[in-house]
Amino acid sequence: MFKESMNERIVIIEDDAGVRFFLEEALKGEGYGIKAFESYEDAYRSIGNNTDLVIMDISLPGLDGLSATSAIKARHDVPILIITAYGTKKNALEAIKRGATDFFVKPILLEELKVILKRVLGTRRLKKEVELLREKELENHVFHGVVGKSPQMKDIFKEAQKIAGKGLNVLITGETGVGKEEVAKLIHVLSKRTGEFVVVNCASIPDNLLESELFGYEKGAFTGATQQKAGKFEVAHGGSIVLDEIGEMSPYLQAKLLRVVEKQEIEHLGSTKTARVDIHVISTTNRVLEQEIQEGKFREDLFFRLSQIHIHIPPLRDRSDDVPVLIDYVLRDIENGTGRVMTVSEDAAKVLLDYAWPGNARELIGTIKRASVMCDGDVIGLDDLPLHLRTKQFLSGSVNSYTLLDDAISALEKTMIIDALKRSNGSRTKAAQLLGISDRSMWYRVKKYEIGT
Repeated sequence: MFKESMNERIVIIEDDAGVRFFLEEALKGEGYGIKAFESYEDAYRSIGNNTDLVIMDISLPGLDGLSATSAIKARHDVPILIITAYGTKKNALEAIKRGATDFFVKPILLEELKVILKRVLGTRRLKKEVELLREKELENHVFHGVVGKSPQMKDIFKEAQKIAGKGLNVLITGETGVGKEEVAKLIHVLSKRTGEFVVVNCASIPDNLLESELFGYEKGAFTGATQQKAGKFEVAHGGSIVLDEIGEMSPYLQAKLLRVVEKQEIEHLGSTKTARVDIHVISTTNRVLEQEIQEGKFREDLFFRLSQIHIHIPPLRDRSDDVPVLIDYVLRDIENGTGRVMTVSEDAAKVLLDYAWPGNARELIGTIKRASVMCDGDVIGLDDLPLHLRTKQFLSGSVNSYTLLDDAISALEKTMIIDALKRSNGSRTKAAQLLGISDRSMWYRVKKYEIGT
């Protein structure tokens, strides 16, 4: 029954040679892969992500078991069993506070150890299976870097596959932060065009500079043009160019762009010669261009040229199915970058799912990354979320939760003070500055609400 575990890898750290030999031989006989060491320093390089369990004495030469527990948990998500003598159980409990899974007391009873191993490794096995399922599910909802499981995003994925490589100009619309550039990149990747993927933000570059940036210029074309420079259209030759926030482009540049789109020709500033370019034009905007046309702000002929295919990305609030997938995607990205395996608590998840996300996916991604930094452990809780999310949650339930207005106001005030103190690392003076109140007022409220700092 016990041998169902088989190939799991266990690292033993025990300075007592007799105990170390006993554990090594007993566990090898049960089918485990064993590496045994006298000290943490010796074992350091053998503990990795493929380690299934560490069995470690609390008393070790060099780095002690408590410090070693902290060091291991900082690097790897691996269960740790602490070996302790009867008189050091207090230290073993401290090790559990630092992340150890369990402990057992010398003298070691093999049958007792087997029971503990079966439980701990069984839990780890289950966790791995859940993680694998999570990864597979996530893979099913990530299409060439674009995340989504909602019907709306699945339709966009299908449309991107159909139009890729057809040479039709694409207009992508949607609110700020919905992922317009990401969908543009998806279309480029699917098109298998060999040239570069070039993005130009039409809103962030002044008109006079945008013209030279797009079309390039000859030496001497204007003051400061000391040499010839290729424009973004030339750089994107054979590939795709994204005109981000095309609605911000001036009428003058719209006229010049129309020629590029129609003729696939460009002309350097300061030159009368034309050059052919092979580019796939993808435009994005958060504006309603049809309305801009009516108001005389955008050329109708250019609009029809740019929107041979029109893809609209709905806001995140209208595709709530994508929220948990995006959260998982960001957490996976954090894990890949830092090694931290993080989850979201139930109450925090509810807030994240209920929030409207006016900044869309960009706001959600930023929120999770910030929360991971604020979080001291591996579980993002309610306190790790920005105050405005928690305040919104509080206010939404305040009518049902409180019978008196004063009670609701006090609860909100306390929440804001706690958050300000957390952001100020416990400094009442800095927290008072954040809240715009005096030191004396802060002192009074801390005392009133019995807030420890």
